[in-house]
Amino acid sequence: MPDSSRNKTAVADGISLPTASWRIPFRSVEPLVWGLDCIIILTSSILSGFAYHRWVLGSGGDLETSLAVGLLVAVNFTTVLAARGSYKPLGLIALQSRIKEAATIWLIVFSLLFAVVFLLKVGATLSRGAIGTFLVVGLTSLIGWRAILGSYLTKAFAHGSFAERRVLVIGGADEIDYSAGLYRLRRCGYRPIESFPVLESDFETANGMSERLRDMLSEAIRTAQSGRVEEILLAIPWDQRRLIDSIVAVLRVVPIPIRLAPDRSIEGLLHKPRKEIGSTWVVDLHRGPLTLTECAIKRTFDIALSSVALITLAPTFLIAAILIKLDSQGPVFFSQLRNGFNNKEFRILKFRTMTVMEQGTEVKQATRNDKRVTRLGRWLRRSSVDELPQFLNVLRGEMSLVGPRPHAVVHDDEYKKLISRYAFRLHLKPGITGWAQVNGLRGETSTVDLMEKRVDLDLWYINNWSLWLDIKILLKTFAVVMGQKEAY
Repeated sequence: MPDSSRNKTAVADGISLPTASWRIPFRSVEPLVWGLDCIIILTSSILSGFAYHRWVLGSGGDLETSLAVGLLVAVNFTTVLAARGSYKPLGLIALQSRIKEAATIWLIVFSLLFAVVFLLKVGATLSRGAIGTFLVVGLTSLIGWRAILGSYLTKAFAHGSFAERRVLVIGGADEIDYSAGLYRLRRCGYRPIESFPVLESDFETANGMSERLRDMLSEAIRTAQSGRVEEILLAIPWDQRRLIDSIVAVLRVVPIPIRLAPDRSIEGLLHKPRKEIGSTWVVDLHRGPLTLTECAIKRTFDIALSSVALITLAPTFLIAAILIKLDSQGPVFFSQLRNGFNNKEFRILKFRTMTVMEQGTEVKQATRNDKRVTRLGRWLRRSSVDELPQFLNVLRGEMSLVGPRPHAVVHDDEYKKLISRYAFRLHLKPGITGWAQVNGLRGETSTVDLMEKRVDLDLWYINNWSLWLDIKILLKTFAVVMGQKEAY
């Protein structure tokens, strides 16, 4: 049994493991948070009902009713979060997103509760004041709890301070020392108490497993049977399937889990979204167009807001049209061919701001102090009033409120040749505003580098789309316009 065959490691490499008694197992985080959410909701319901009836109505309240309402809300709220995978530890660290999500679902659940009360005509047995108090107290408690939890989990991941899970590692020396997969496991509390390096000379030969590897596995089995090990991790390249199967066949005598850690060839895919399809799963390397559900959500949002905008801004449309006719000769609207979703052409609408109506193969981007821009046109561009007719494009389904800004067809053809990722912008409907525009890339793109930066931001938006992101971009756009950060 040569000593060189193994490397004892008392702690995770380079990671401090605090001995605080409050450490919890990583795998317990999800059910624990779910259970505490239920307790917080039930407690908030009971206390809200008691406090409202005691301090406002001067009575003791109905404990059974408060408990029933709390239970109904807790079941619906936690079920939706669990279905969305929102109780997973890594997701809980994203505090801002989790608070927004919790607040949205909380309000939806209460909206449904009020609808049920109205439809079943049971309002007489429920106190609207008590339920309103519960809505506020419960949401405040959940947000405070999320803030405390997010802080704890962030520190726990940073220091690897989850409750220790003692593991025995068998694998190639490079995989043991440099594997990002093993590093991530250590951050989740996995503590290698001993590691057994596998050498290239240990690979299977025509005569079977090498003698050194057999001796090493026998020692690993004795270590595992000592009761100090909870799990065996194999850190072996995934393409060594015969070696993996041979090692597992020997280690099966030990009644503990044997798991294969991700190797360095797939570490770059660990952060990619995975989807289960039947009995297998796939990794999203590049997000395609939005799903039918996501398209329906985005389209409903577009129709609702663009309809309200067109009705509200009708007087502005009329005034702008009159001023344009008085200011210079030419039509009120400027129309130009643009490429939309899946390269489908459409005619974008704007209020005319120039003395020219460029089309076809000669289209020059507007520049600062451009002489083609009319006196009124400068104000229309600075205030972004010239973009308002695009709400009609949104209503017709050619554009969205938020998305990659459409460029003239001739510019699309030019940049497709210069920027390999450019065509991916057409995986989504173009927008009146976009992620690139609220991040400083609004107006002229005078160099290829600037256009590459715009493309990178557009692709980030496509890959990370959510309704919350659209709302955030619209609010930022309003702030940019109000701040007169002009496009020209």
